[in-house]
Amino acid sequence: MKPLQGKIAVVTGASRGAGRGIAYQLGSAGATVYVTGRSVKGATTDHRPETIEETAAGVTLRGGKGIAIRCDHTSEFDVRNLFEQISLEQGHIDILVNSVFGGSESSLPKGTGAHFWERPLEHWDAMMVAGPQAYLMTARYAMPLMVKHHKGLIINITFFIKNQVSANLYYDLAMNTINRMTSAMAKELKEFNISAVAVCPGWMRTERVIDSGYGPEDGATETTAYVGRAVVALASDAMVSRFSGETVMVAELARKYGFTDVDGTQPLPYEG
Repeated sequence: MKPLQGKIAVVTGASRGAGRGIAYQLGSAGATVYVTGRSVKGATTDHRPETIEETAAGVTLRGGKGIAIRCDHTSEFDVRNLFEQISLEQGHIDILVNSVFGGSESSLPKGTGAHFWERPLEHWDAMMVAGPQAYLMTARYAMPLMVKHHKGLIINITFFIKNQVSANLYYDLAMNTINRMTSAMAKELKEFNISAVAVCPGWMRTERVIDSGYGPEDGATETTAYVGRAVVALASDAMVSRFSGETVMVAELARKYGFTDVDGTQPLPYEG
């Protein structure tokens, strides 16, 4: 039997990138995965070809059950409707993975400078609203489907480099807001047997990165399957509460659980 057979998962921002890699690995572990995002057939974001329908099909192909639902996670209306549908169809969820993010540099205004005072406020909105605010709102509507069953796992995909500012001021604030939010969530959810963990992948070979011409030799050392395997390892661990409230690197989890990337290696954490 697959380790997550019968489990119900939600992966946000799963049309591409880390979200797609996570959804695929949850599918390989046998989970039913609700794949959410804004990119659907005939109406994708940022002129990208990937869609949530493709991801859902890939989940099913790998042995799970993929269900695509369009959801803008900055819209309370969309998020509420998403979990109302899941409540009607499943009655509960076991795993929530927050991986939606609107702060990709490739989709933001160009030529705005590297300093925070040179960046337009659209950058702030993209990183904070379509980042920690979306995470919090999604978790808010997901929690009743976990709390009533007194079990569950929230994984917040984030980024963190020890003793360094990550990328730029806005991005650094967004990621550290997610990390702090995870710690506070874990404290409130402990009595309900629900764990919250912030998980940090390294520089991943996402679709955008590959299209930009980067490969392993350029420092993009991880596939999105690596973070997906980290999520599966946590979700399969009966003692996952030991990580609750923490911000952990995928590379650290690989060593603890013994999983590898698709090429059999265990890439080290990204250090900037």
